[in-house]
Amino acid sequence: MRIVFRQGQRAWRFTVLATVLALGACAGRYGSMRFDARIGQDLDAGRVLDGHRYYSTGSELEPAAIVALRGDLQLRGAWRSFEATPALLKKLSSEMRGTRLQPPDGATIVDDRGAGIGFWYSYHQPPPPPKILDDGGVEMHPPHVPSDGGDANRPSLGR
Repeated sequence: MRIVFRQGQRAWRFTVLATVLALGACAGRYGSMRFDARIGQDLDAGRVLDGHRYYSTGSELEPAAIVALRGDLQLRGAWRSFEATPALLKKLSSEMRGTRLQPPDGATIVDDRGAGIGFWYSYHQPPPPPKILDDGGVEMHPPHVPSDGGDANRPSLGR
């Protein structure tokens, strides 16, 4: 009986250790998104944020999303960087909006300490929270863009 107890205790310890290791592998530092209507106004006005890198995904003419991150951070994933100018930001903002009545959603990207590190601008739902990497990178998933060009959550009007 005493041997069975020790084996059971060993199995219990192994289970706890495996759970802790599995949770540790999934853990990380995650930020959040805070909706902010001023982001769209800034893009419409062509305001380029000093010290930020700009990224987009989707079509180069009508991006699915635009992200700006502080210059000391690098966006990882299926994003392409571009050199932001006032004229280009105005053009992209106008092309994204098209003839829709509502502008795209803007959100401030916040790091794991609550500091703003950039913005997100898109008609598509924001991605899961950004993962803040130890090497200065930020992982954000690009939006899921339906193949028919529409988005069930934000239907296109007049296009």
